[in-house]
Amino acid sequence: MCGGNAEETYLEILYFRQFYKHFVFVEDEEGNRKKRIKKYFEVSVVVDVGGQKIYYNDFNV
Repeated sequence: MCGGNAEETYLEILYFRQFYKHFVFVEDEEGNRKKRIKKYFEVSVVVDVGGQKIYYNDFNV
């Protein structure tokens, strides 16, 4: 975001776990990677509701 004082506010509107077997790589303290299988991943749907002011003009239609 532009401006340094902008506040970011997010509203979570949906959260769920999608069950799907997949591989991920996990790094240990020494920098080595190990392949692991996970059974799900987490999904979070958010909306940015802060940080910018939006002005609307009134139009007669």
